[in-house]
Amino acid sequence: MKDSAKAGLEQLLTYRLHQLNKLTERGISERYQAKLGVSLPEARVIASVGSFGPFSIMELARHANLDKSQASRAAEGLIRQGLVKRERNVDDGRGVLVSLTPEGRALFRKVMPIARKWNSDMFDCLDEREKLAFSRALDKIIDTVAAQSK
Repeated sequence: MKDSAKAGLEQLLTYRLHQLNKLTERGISERYQAKLGVSLPEARVIASVGSFGPFSIMELARHANLDKSQASRAAEGLIRQGLVKRERNVDDGRGVLVSLTPEGRALFRKVMPIARKWNSDMFDCLDEREKLAFSRALDKIIDTVAAQSK
């Protein structure tokens, strides 16, 4: 942290996390666009559905860390491209699930190495001890905030 005597906005954890989030989103978004021609929301949909799906749009939004309208727009765009398909939800007759098509699974196999490489590159500035400590601290903070928001 910078000078601990400073009590400015730039020292607040939420501000710093938001700043880091914006920087990382911009960087990974540029890579997805340049290498695969997909937007960040589309790549998140592909990664989430490929890893954990099929999903309803609400589930997709939660897993892809998108709001419902972003998830819906990204899924619709991917459906038009033939990368995602809409299926009837047998557990909920009114609902639909989105899943990957064979072409979507092929794209999933390209998205994940880019995501893993970006993640690895971000942490190259830390040694192994720092990576472990950071991961544990982040897990602890996430668990604490999640418990407080229940």
